[in-house]
Amino acid sequence: MEKWLKDLLKKKEEARSALKEKGKNSDSVEEVRSIGNQIEDLDSEINEIRSKLEELQGSNGSDQREDQEQDEFEERSTPEGQLNPLGTYGMAQAEKEEKRSNEDLVKKYETRGAQLKEKRSVSFDIDEMPEFRTVSLGSSDLVVEKKYSNTLNPTFNEVSSLIDKVNAIPLNGGESYEKGFEISSGEGDYTTEQGDYAEAEPQTGYVTMSKAKITAYAEMTDESTKLPNVNYQALVRTNIGKALRKKATKQIITGAGGANALTGIFNAPTNVMPTDGDIEISAIDADTLDKIVFGFGGDEDVEGGAYLVLNKQDLAAFASVKSTDGKKIYKIKKNGNEGTISSDGSFEVPFIINSACPALSASATDADTFCMAYGMVQAYEMPIFSPVEVEESRDYKFRSGQIAYRGSVWAGGNVAMYKGFTRIKKVATP
Repeated sequence: MEKWLKDLLKKKEEARSALKEKGKNSDSVEEVRSIGNQIEDLDSEINEIRSKLEELQGSNGSDQREDQEQDEFEERSTPEGQLNPLGTYGMAQAEKEEKRSNEDLVKKYETRGAQLKEKRSVSFDIDEMPEFRTVSLGSSDLVVEKKYSNTLNPTFNEVSSLIDKVNAIPLNGGESYEKGFEISSGEGDYTTEQGDYAEAEPQTGYVTMSKAKITAYAEMTDESTKLPNVNYQALVRTNIGKALRKKATKQIITGAGGANALTGIFNAPTNVMPTDGDIEISAIDADTLDKIVFGFGGDEDVEGGAYLVLNKQDLAAFASVKSTDGKKIYKIKKNGNEGTISSDGSFEVPFIINSACPALSASATDADTFCMAYGMVQAYEMPIFSPVEVEESRDYKFRSGQIAYRGSVWAGGNVAMYKGFTRIKKVATP
């Protein structure tokens, strides 16, 4: 009986821990409250099981009863505010703090949703945004139930995960950001007994990242305001966040640089990305992956951990390359927007799809066009200079019942490692 109770207690405690973790990651007020109720039920069951265990253990002898009484005395004597991990009094205090934390979170979302409905500007911290974190509304009722369904079917993914791989740096309130990098280290040399020592100073450089304003504008039916405040602000956050991320992840590749623009990998300055590191390819064939891998990095190492950023059409072109006996040369393992390309006896290279990359395999892509980038994605740095500001207006399309809202964020970006990427350029077929 005692063993069975201990096993049951363990299961209940594990279930409680899982619910706590789920509650931390939820942005739905209904789900948070439901989880809180489930935790309260589990706490009652856990306390009841512990009481039964104490009764069983107490019936085993007077010594055990004395020990139990001593433990209970120490538990009751725990100073206020100090948690006793072995007693239910400490657990009750922790539960109160957890409940208070959940209530604060709900209050924060309620307030923000109300402010949006009052046409007031609100701020979302960067770590709140859909991966600038993905937000789920659960089964909330944005779409009023018609006949069979009360949910919105999502579209296909439109945001490359490249933005989640680069080195994002929070610099709230900053205007610009400079990053130094090493070009090469010095090299020693022979010297006569009375001669001067050989100069071996390292060569360095730096890049500057100025802030650029990325904005998004959207309209939504006024039926959405019937959502609870928590879900309403989460919906606005999701839509604006996706739009901003969609633009930013493309600019990491093709950003023109200069005033009010990120500098993309394809347009990185020559002091950090000299043109002699570019690779020219006319078509994707059996040797393409080897050319890219061996063309990246310094003279002493074959670098690992680099990603190939490319268009989906070019990934398909890799998959279609066959040997003379008709067998596929490249193996493609994918996981949504990412995966690996490999071939027998060669390398397994991680890839990321980004639609901003022109397709080298497409006939419409002109020669001398950069089409792919291969390198250390952390070599691209993206300072974030502000939280995401969101405002709402109901004036523009009042007659048609549309709510307009806009969001903005100040960010920068540039390659910040010498030859941190190899760019693959399409050339005309010989």
